[in-house]
Amino acid sequence: MKMAFTLRIRAYGGKLAFLMAEKASSRGRSYTRVAIQLRDFSEWCRQVIRGVQRFAHERPDWRLYVDAGHGAPSRALGEGVVLDGIVTGVLDDARAWKRVLRAGRTKVVAFTAVVPTELDALPRVRIDDAKVAAAIGRHLLAGGFRRLAYCAAHMPGMDDGRLRGMCAFAESQGVPCDVYQHGAKSSLDMPLHALVRWVKKLPKPVGIATWNMSVARSIVEACQRAGVAVPEQVAVVAWDDDPMLAETLEPTLSANVLPAEQLGYEAAKRLDLLMRGQPSPTLATVIEPSGVLRVRQSSDVSTLEDRDVHLAMQYIREHGTEPLSVPKVAKVLGISRRKLEQHFARVTGHTPYDAIVRVRLDRAKQLLLETDWALERVADRAGMGTAQTLRRLMTAEEGFTPAEYRRRFSTT
Repeated sequence: MKMAFTLRIRAYGGKLAFLMAEKASSRGRSYTRVAIQLRDFSEWCRQVIRGVQRFAHERPDWRLYVDAGHGAPSRALGEGVVLDGIVTGVLDDARAWKRVLRAGRTKVVAFTAVVPTELDALPRVRIDDAKVAAAIGRHLLAGGFRRLAYCAAHMPGMDDGRLRGMCAFAESQGVPCDVYQHGAKSSLDMPLHALVRWVKKLPKPVGIATWNMSVARSIVEACQRAGVAVPEQVAVVAWDDDPMLAETLEPTLSANVLPAEQLGYEAAKRLDLLMRGQPSPTLATVIEPSGVLRVRQSSDVSTLEDRDVHLAMQYIREHGTEPLSVPKVAKVLGISRRKLEQHFARVTGHTPYDAIVRVRLDRAKQLLLETDWALERVADRAGMGTAQTLRRLMTAEEGFTPAEYRRRFSTT
């Protein structure tokens, strides 16, 4: 049974909130009232909503209230409404949330990567940020950056899985990782002059991962005001993609693609268990990311020094799914294969063949997620030739067979 949604707009504290409620099929029906509390209505948050809605279609008795903005849990409530459950990405007011948890009437599941230390026992669903950090870090290292940085947009002292993931990856690779935490509650509150000072002081070249797309835009603006070239001196990658924001700035912004819809679905699923009186697991539910990265101008290193290497990278990205070999890349650039391989390894730490395989794997992963094509067709379009080659390379590089990858990460 599917739910039919209507949309109404209500105001809380001068801000707009969106209330979605199903049309009641009969009077006197008992509903389970669930609120989704978000920081904003970015593409990331809209995908989370879609995930919760997808689970709610399996629970016809659910009524959903959706609210965006900062504030206490009470913001998610309408006047006189008693909630059975809340899935939240806003935990700024830790004391208020502790009161809700102590009362026990309203069950809560969080889906944010940052949690106040007082709420470390809060039931959570999160993405494996260590694997996201590794995907971003490998991309930056492959571009020749031997120094990494991370820019947050929240209060210091909170448990930030993204920060821990980025620092751990940098340590595993033997490269430094600078961290910026101003203490702002959001990217909108981050003072631009402080970011300008930070990017000026950073040793360069450096690759910066940012908390989200809004912070990435602030970093790029700070670089422009500081006279720091992007991506020649500073490459920028956002933790999660928002295509509309990413492509409204010059340069356009690279970003990781996170399974936000799956995050919302799993948060709703865990909340449902709590509301049914089942015990909550002591550990967070961890969702594996797909590893797909949208490379745009902010981290496209084709204009950096060692031009031959970066032109080779650009050519491989553009033609990697075609019949392509290392000798052909060298011939196009007008240099010897030996020279290309030596320079390529020095700048990126990998061989040109590794880069070709990575481009093909990234294309294959995209096709696995976005289409229902047979493996033979995916392998052909990704430049791997046969399904057997696709299985071998993907299992070796990703730890999943193509079928396993599609089952884990596809939302279609």
